[in-house]
Amino acid sequence: MSFLTDEKKEILDKFVLFVKEQLELKTVPTIKIQNHRDGLKTTANYDYTKENKIIKVCAKNRALVDVCRSVAHEMVHHKQYEQGRLKVQPPDIGGEIEDEANAKAGQYIKMYSKKDPNIYDED
Repeated sequence: MSFLTDEKKEILDKFVLFVKEQLELKTVPTIKIQNHRDGLKTTANYDYTKENKIIKVCAKNRALVDVCRSVAHEMVHHKQYEQGRLKVQPPDIGGEIEDEANAKAGQYIKMYSKKDPNIYDED
């Protein structure tokens, strides 16, 4: 994550813990923030098919708040998996699973920004 400053890494770590608590996750998947797409068709992906669940997010040329929103979106998918609701890859657009992830990710950004408005800061 060398493209993220230490301050941004700290904010992201705190944000992940915040979302984990909000979702009441049993576990947190491995979260890989990368500076390239490297196998990603979109800006982020949650792979629940492997034993070690992983979230990959491309951060290249994106604001920290946008990266955080992507992480939250994929963490919502992880919660859906823990609940047994994510059995097949959901469509990229629309549908109950994807709409819930989009809505909750936006809510978590707004909720967290009240605790730490630095989530919106950019260099």
